[in-house]
Formats: sequence, structure tokens, C-alpha cells
Amino acid sequence: MKKLLFTLLITVISFQAHAQMQVGNVTLDFGPKITAKKGDVTYIAGEKNGTIYTLARQKKMFYVQTFESGSNKFLKSKQIKFDKINGGKVTIEDLAIIDGEVFLFGSYYDKKAKKSVFAAYSIDEKLVLGKPKTVLAVDVPKRSQKGAFFFEPSYDGVNYLVMHVGIFERDEKLRYEIALLDKTLAAVHNEAVDLQFKDRKDLEFSLDDFEVNEKGDIFVVVSDSYRNKAKKTTETNLTVHAYYASKGYAKEDIDIDLKGKKVLNCNVINTADGRLQLIGFYSNLRKSGRADWRLEGIFDVAVETSDNSVVKETFNEFSVETKTKLIGERRAKKGKDLKPFYRITHLIERENGGVIVLSEWYTTYVGNTSGIGPLAFTPITYSTNEIIVTALNQDGTMDWSNVVPKEQQVTVTQFSIGLAGGMTNGSVSVGVGVLFPLAILGEGPEYLSSVALYENGKLSLLVNDDPKNIGTTDIDDVRKVRNIKKMIPVIFTFDDSTGDMERIDPTDYEKNQLVVRPSVTYQKGAGKYLIYGSNKKGAHLGTLTITK
Repeated sequence: MKKLLFTLLITVISFQAHAQMQVGNVTLDFGPKITAKKGDVTYIAGEKNGTIYTLARQKKMFYVQTFESGSNKFLKSKQIKFDKINGGKVTIEDLAIIDGEVFLFGSYYDKKAKKSVFAAYSIDEKLVLGKPKTVLAVDVPKRSQKGAFFFEPSYDGVNYLVMHVGIFERDEKLRYEIALLDKTLAAVHNEAVDLQFKDRKDLEFSLDDFEVNEKGDIFVVVSDSYRNKAKKTTETNLTVHAYYASKGYAKEDIDIDLKGKKVLNCNVINTADGRLQLIGFYSNLRKSGRADWRLEGIFDVAVETSDNSVVKETFNEFSVETKTKLIGERRAKKGKDLKPFYRITHLIERENGGVIVLSEWYTTYVGNTSGIGPLAFTPITYSTNEIIVTALNQDGTMDWSNVVPKEQQVTVTQFSIGLAGGMTNGSVSVGVGVLFPLAILGEGPEYLSSVALYENGKLSLLVNDDPKNIGTTDIDDVRKVRNIKKMIPVIFTFDDSTGDMERIDPTDYEKNQLVVRPSVTYQKGAGKYLIYGSNKKGAHLGTLTITK
């Protein structure tokens, strides 16, 4: 009897410690409950020697937390405490594993030297931080013009690219400085570029995107437009600044003629064939020459990196069928265009050489700040609604398009509004950055958006939705998510040849089940992702597996 009771007890404990859910061909398998007293995981950096490294947050406090690979069992948690450097408070920017070494990156403003500084801290197995190492220090006029840092690793995880961007609207100038770091955090290349432009009618300028490939080549995409009153048109320039490792990182400009189109945004991907593809949204010009500032369609430009030649430049208008799903049949047939509130969240290279583009309705509403000084707070509402799924052929033409219906919203309170994830100043903007600012993850936005899964030539999207929307595929019938912590995981799958969409809801779910946080994921291999979920009883690190 004692043995039987003991066995039943172990079974109950095991059941409570692990949770598994099946949604179509996707298995969500969560490890034991996380026993850390404080901190919700907001970012997964990756694995080193059988240990998973994550960044966790609770209010203003941050922690490095580790887990056991395979079982996803919680191991350690240590609060991050920084000493001020030259009077500057250090802000956490990133946690990364570069060629097997774990680093925590932070930034601060050096008041005495008038510099914005990006520093690295090594982390050992006991989660002890090393001394800060400056990897990029940029001269800035003053604290209010300290600019922002952006960063990303190369595809092979060996190089790490840091970019600082400063806006000087009065001088009609944007300045960026980049530092490409090797595995020892030594700078392989530094470059500072001043982009000066004339004060013209309706002048707009944007640093749209940047990336570093596995060869260590760096690409920066910029665009500008202005009203040419003499020619009664809007002139738009799209330029790639290319820095090739094989050429000693000498700056090369690649100019692209947009043929009378206005760029709304642009993202870059380096495809397997070695080409650089620039993909984004555009609007047409009116008869007066002014830009419509409406989302007319999607463009795909390819640059051959061997000689910088533009080998593809394709413009695709969204079909009436796609517009009907978004703005209704009557408006679509009248030729009305979409509002420019869609941002590209994923560029996925297809097996046939094309690219799948995921663009999501995204808006932020900043409320009135209340309070005084350090006690002041600002409410910000994040909305992430429907996703346009566009499949492009290898030649850039549109293969098919579809729409994932959803309506998600969350309001968070920030004690300060940072520039990370995008920054604007008048007519000048910077569009690069993460999906959501690190400063607000852990407060609600991490439940929004989607997880894109592309395996064996098939696209699947995991999104959180209200249980009242089970079976709903019509955007007009979707109910807004009222409680993000009561959502369920839903899978949308797409036929790669036709674009036909199928919605798959979980066949079995509990009232207070674990809710996945799409912004907290890490791809550990083909068909396998690390995920994070929580409910009122606790939080768990888990593994998402795609079955054939």
C-alpha cells in the first residue's frame, strides 16, 4: 500500500511538473515549474555546454537564469547589478552567446566625456559578471541627443555587429557608427558615416535595416525622399551601403531606382544564393506627384553581391482578394489602398528560391504621462492585429497571399520611454530594431505577435487567441483578446503551392493552462524551438517540436 501511494504521489508530482499540448503537427512540451523566486524570462540567448542561458525581468530588476538542456529544468538565477560608470547608469541591451562565450551587453552615457558607450560583460558558469569592456564609444553632443544602439549577431554566431545611430534634425543629418566584433569582442571593422541631405520640401529620411552575413560582410539600407516641385513628382532614393570583408571593408554604395515609387519601409535578407534581397512596402504617386502614403503593394529587389548589380526589381500590387479580407469588398473594388500600419516581422526563404513575407498590423498609442520626476509613468498601448502572409517567387513576382485573422492588444506602464526598437525625430526615422523594446518585455507585449515555423517547405504560424475565436478564419468575425493571460495557442498552416490556409485549434485545453509567449523563443535546430509559458500557478521553459 505504501509503495502504491508513493507511486501515485510521484505520478501526480510529475504530472504537475510537466505539461504537454498538441496543436496539429506542433507539440508543446514544457519542463518542470521554474522555482526561481523572482523574474519572468523575457529573452532566450541560446545554449552552451548543455546549459540554456536566458534573461529574466521583474519590474526594474533583471536576472540571468540558466536551465538544463533537454529537460528544461531550472538551474540558477542571479540578479544583475551594475555599478555606475563615470556617473552613468548602465542599461541592459542584450544577452548573447558568441562562438561559445556568454556576454551581457549594456549601454550608458558618459557625462564627462560626452559619449554613448556600448559595453560587454563576460558571464562565467557561476553567473558572475566580468569587468565591463567598451566595444563602441560614440561622441554625442549631450544626453538628450545620445542616440540609440542596435545590434545583431551574424548567421554563424561568430561575429556580432553593433550600430549606433544619432539624429540631428536641425542640421539635416543622420550619423551612424558600426563596430563588427569577433569572438574576443575585438573590432574587426569600425566605420562612422555622416548622411547629410538638403532641406527640401516634404523631406523624409530613414535608416531602414542592416545585417551581417556569415562571411562578415556588412550591409546598411537607407532611403530618402523629397518633393521635386519643378518636376511635380516625389524623388525617392534607396541605397545600400556595402562593406565586404574580402575588400577590406571599403564602403561601396549601391543605388536602386524605384521607378516613381515611394518606399514605406524596407527589410533586408541575404539568401542562400549569395544575393542581397531588399523587400518592403511601397506607395504610388498621385497625379500631382505627391506620395499617396498608402500601402499599395510589396517590392522585391535583388542585388548580386559579386558585382553589386541589381538583378531583380519587382513591384507587386496587393490583389483585390487580399484587400477584401482587410478593408472589405466595396473599398477593395474601388481601388482603395491599405493604411501604412503594417511592419514586416519575418522574411523566410522558401525552398523554391522565393521568399515568404510576414507583415503584421502594428500600432503603439502613447498616453499622457503623469507624476513628477522619477515617479512619472506613461501608459502605452500595443496593438498587433492581422498578419498578411505573402509568398514571392524566385523572380520576385507574387505567388500567393493570405491573411491570418487576429486582434491583440495590451497596455503597459513605463517609467521612461526608450529609443530601442526604433526612433524618430521629425522627418527622420530609424526603422531597425527588435520586435518589442527590451524595457517593456515582461509586462505584456511578449504575449502578442506570432512564432513563424517553416519546415519541409511548409509554413505554420503559432499565435495566441481568445478561446471564443475557435474556428474563426474571417477577419470580420474575430473578437478582440480581452485577457492575454487566458489565450490558447492556435496554429495556421499554409499550402505552399496555393496559399490555402487552415486553422488548427487545440483539441484539449484547460481553463488555466500555460500561455505561450511568442516573443520569447529561440530556434535550437530544425523543427525545434525553445519556448516559455506561464499561468497563475507558475512558469515553465519548454520545447516546441514540429512533426512531419
